Amino acid sequence: MLAVSTGAFIGRPNQRNFRLIEEIAPRINCRNFELMFYEDWYPQEKELAEYIKALPYSFPTFHCDKFIGEHLAREEFGKAYELFEINCRIAKEIGAGILIIHLWNGPTSDRNIDANISGYPKLMEIASNYGLTATVENVIASGGSPFTYWHRLIDGCPGVSFTYDTKMAQFDSDNERAFSGENLRFWEHIRHIHLNDRAGGYRDWSDYRALNIGEGNVDFESFFKGLKSVGYRGGFTIEANAFKPRGLDIAALNACIEKAERLIGAL
Repeated sequence: MLAVSTGAFIGRPNQRNFRLIEEIAPRINCRNFELMFYEDWYPQEKELAEYIKALPYSFPTFHCDKFIGEHLAREEFGKAYELFEINCRIAKEIGAGILIIHLWNGPTSDRNIDANISGYPKLMEIASNYGLTATVENVIASGGSPFTYWHRLIDGCPGVSFTYDTKMAQFDSDNERAFSGENLRFWEHIRHIHLNDRAGGYRDWSDYRALNIGEGNVDFESFFKGLKSVGYRGGFTIEANAFKPRGLDIAALNACIEKAERLIGAL
């Protein structure tokens, strides 16, 4: 299944107004979406869930508040679990099955990675209580390597699940290493993939944009050959950025969807 992240077209430029989904989504050539949840929306939990449920679209995946991992890093475990449970409630209510978690993120990032990793089993337990799968995304880390942390999670929590992000992996040149050596074991745990491109170089923090397929340096043809070699059968979300200086570029987003469908169709 292919979905499009609502974060591609709902964000700061339009005040994170989730009610714009019904206006913008009909112009997008996809009927499946990943809801990108923003921390601004906690006071509107019930309103948001009712609004999403009334839309004529499917929301199979739910991107959790990115700063839950920041609370873990600060060892604010109770706060992290409380906020995560709200995310789970909304995800369950709108019919999602997979959660995407930034286990490390924000200013603290991975500077206290032991705390972040220690908090994951509880997140997994909470998600399981709602019938959800809590996947850890390979988010760019300020100090260490996301792949190193994935290995630690597998060793310490064999039931871990992952979401693989092509832009994030490109930051560390990990797309080239994802289908070889010890990294092959990741594919037993990867449940979802974010498709987006990146123009910056190796660990170049100056260009962090999420681009449409073909606008950056990710070799998607090789990446999909790798997916075919490991027999990947999970879902995909396009997590590009449709925001441009003069508004939303829906045509470019639709072209990205077409490219993704072609690549997926060859698997």
